[in-house]
Amino acid sequence: MKKINYISLIAGLFIATSCEDYLDQVPQGLLTQEVVFDNSKTIQRWIANCYSYIPITHVSIGYPYSGSPVQQGGWNGISDELDFTSNFGSSYWVDAIQKGNWTSSSPTTVYCDYWTYFYAGIRQIHLFLNNVHTTNDFDEEDVNNAKLEVRFLRAYYYAYLLQVYGAVPLVLDEISFNSDMNVFRTPYDEIVDWLDTELKELAESLPLRADDKVWRYGQPTKGSALAVRARMLLYAARPLFNGNSDLKDVKNADGTALFNPVYSVDKWRRAADAVKDLLDLNVYDLHKEYNNDGSLDPYMSLINTFIDADNKEIIFARTDGAGNFNWDSFCTPPCADYTDANALGFLSITQDAIDAFFTKNGLDISEDPNYSEVGFSTADLYATNTKWEDVSDYPGLLALKGTYNMYINREPRFYVDVMFNGQMCPQSSVKVDFQSWGASWYHNMTGYTPRKMVDPTFSSFKSTLYRPVVLYRLAEFYLAYAEALNEYDPGNANILKYINLVRERAGIPGLQALDQTAMRKAILRERQVELFCESLRYFDIIQWKNGTSLLNKEFHSMNISTTTSTTTTTGFYARKTYETRVFKEHFSLWPIPFDEINTNKNLVQNPGW
Repeated sequence: MKKINYISLIAGLFIATSCEDYLDQVPQGLLTQEVVFDNSKTIQRWIANCYSYIPITHVSIGYPYSGSPVQQGGWNGISDELDFTSNFGSSYWVDAIQKGNWTSSSPTTVYCDYWTYFYAGIRQIHLFLNNVHTTNDFDEEDVNNAKLEVRFLRAYYYAYLLQVYGAVPLVLDEISFNSDMNVFRTPYDEIVDWLDTELKELAESLPLRADDKVWRYGQPTKGSALAVRARMLLYAARPLFNGNSDLKDVKNADGTALFNPVYSVDKWRRAADAVKDLLDLNVYDLHKEYNNDGSLDPYMSLINTFIDADNKEIIFARTDGAGNFNWDSFCTPPCADYTDANALGFLSITQDAIDAFFTKNGLDISEDPNYSEVGFSTADLYATNTKWEDVSDYPGLLALKGTYNMYINREPRFYVDVMFNGQMCPQSSVKVDFQSWGASWYHNMTGYTPRKMVDPTFSSFKSTLYRPVVLYRLAEFYLAYAEALNEYDPGNANILKYINLVRERAGIPGLQALDQTAMRKAILRERQVELFCESLRYFDIIQWKNGTSLLNKEFHSMNISTTTSTTTTTGFYARKTYETRVFKEHFSLWPIPFDEINTNKNLVQNPGW
């Protein structure tokens, strides 16, 4: 395949969020659609804009950036993982969804309009497919390669629409502004079948890997296509879309049922086979780093999975690093540098998520007899199996003397993913004290903020540490394979094999054989911890139909106060209810925007809206 140079354009993707915007920037009469496709540079810019619709959901906060979902994110906040400072209030859409204050006619400041957004991107892709042609500097091979890429992006966007709305109109060509606009929703399983076929076909033609010589890092590969396919088929096999009688009456006006209410175990086999196709490429591996004695270093392995752009675990990523500054800013507590107004620390981890992390023995906190929530540690806690020097001159330091015992002897993922009270800031060697800035406008709500994917040297006075925004990585698919096998072939030896590969890299003991029900619970728990803050937890909850039990309830924190205190008192270390959230079963499928329903009389709304 020939070298295509437009990936370097992705750094400027947010200058224009659509190709129409791009055309609008050019003086009238100087550039037309026809002229765009007669020049390789403008063709490449069009392609780069097609990439710009890829959301960076897990490094954002659900805040409406210029009306574009690209950096709005929010999936972590409407799951049971995160929350944001209450002082943002209704200015970010996560707050409305958490409280159940949203309808199909709510403005985009209340919930994110992925429907309009992705269909705009799909339209740009269709314009490209119908108009691109060879030029003096863009030959037939270039054209064919570019078509593969935008077809991948179209499949990516349809897979995303599918997980948010369920059945959507499957539009595969340009739509004219006449009766063609009145499209029907396509049955869910038909879209799944089309995506399955399309992504398999793309995988056959895309390169095995990017080498930055012929095919650049960030462009889709065989693995990218197979990963999108595998996740999509796993989601299609779960109870929300597999045998869900709640959706049996959702039909088009002509009587076409949009969801099949009959359960099929074969959907799980299909998902398992799709994951196996990805694994059999033998291109990817869990990122592992080792100590000088050859032993595994779980801490550096976990950290650099997201920091090291060249590691073999990454299957597909946004290479522009968009949103990383915001993520670093919102997660880094003020104690890192009191003079840095961008060290805010207001992204807050719920106590419910904290409790999900295992102990160092790989056990639930309720099952480990050595776990305690009474008192404080009497000595500094160090890890001896790591090169991690989080704080200068303190190699391997995990927790200082006097740390609340809840945070002692937890698993490595806890220490690399969570900033807890009393921990030492890597930038300043100052102890984290969430209570001491409780009254500031950006106050943390729970007493915890994420460390995962955060630049440990973050400061707005220096350049942001480059790292890709990881969208698909191998660990997810090890756990997906275990999940699918457990549903159609419980007891299969590969179930334990793949979940334990993830646990081994995390530095905790493997699981033993379990019955199907217990194993299902264990796999979902492992996903909760391993994939923490990667915008997957929400879909794990709602697709297993656990929304009303896990999201419709009181959420807990440490006893953080909004009143500034000079130091944290022992009263801080007590669980309290800080918020009550609302989740109704019909929230599992988002509403089609009211304007779309009003414009297209052939669209039927999702149930409950």
